[in-house]
Amino acid sequence: KDVTSVNRLERVRRDFITNVSHELRTPVTIARANAETLMNGAIKDEVYGPRFLKAIHRNMERMAQLIDDLLNLSRIESGREKIELEFVSVDRLLHQVQLLMEDHARNKQHRLTFHNTHPVVFCDEKALERILTNFIDNAIKYCPSGSLIQLNVSSRKNRVRFSVTDNGPGISAKHLARIFERFYRVDKGRSRDIGGTGLGLSIVKNLAAAMHGKVGADSIEGEGTTFWCEFPAGPRKSHQNIPETDLPFG
Repeated sequence: KDVTSVNRLERVRRDFITNVSHELRTPVTIARANAETLMNGAIKDEVYGPRFLKAIHRNMERMAQLIDDLLNLSRIESGREKIELEFVSVDRLLHQVQLLMEDHARNKQHRLTFHNTHPVVFCDEKALERILTNFIDNAIKYCPSGSLIQLNVSSRKNRVRFSVTDNGPGISAKHLARIFERFYRVDKGRSRDIGGTGLGLSIVKNLAAAMHGKVGADSIEGEGTTFWCEFPAGPRKSHQNIPETDLPFG
């Protein structure tokens, strides 16, 4: 059993190194090729010089995002990420998410709506905010212009479920079971084009686990997708001691 566990961990380590190397190879190769072209005289070209510089910058940004995500994932998985669980007003949390995401949604001509039926959740507020903005950001990126994106909050026994539902292209069953894995992408080419590192949903899964929660996704290909997360509910009486947002959302 111990040998099997060691072999599994070694395989995971090898796969991780392979994936990281693969993700870095493309932007490094593109940036190097563009730099060499500039060094060979293209920097003097008023038309193509700036294009090569922009390509280098774009790929450096991509590598920086990948490194940031890797460091974040490492902190969370190792338990070094500071998670402070407390009773949080759901209305206040949703208001913050709205402020962060509504302009992004509007720029893509999407409609973003919120509906909440539970006052309090037991969580780390910033970590849950990060999960919800990730779900919404993915919907904004992958749905066609003009889509409806809904964030709904409901009670399930002693749990609070946050669901982000869109009416976009959906995800096939063969992909749905693996989308929370590190570096797994449904559409690899498109994900890279829009700046995805393939680590966002893995970070989300680990953040939820650190808060004694869980995540999942349901989808019908061609009709839309729902990403959800669940956490312990705060007792309704504790809601009296939690300040609400001063502004309505929705």
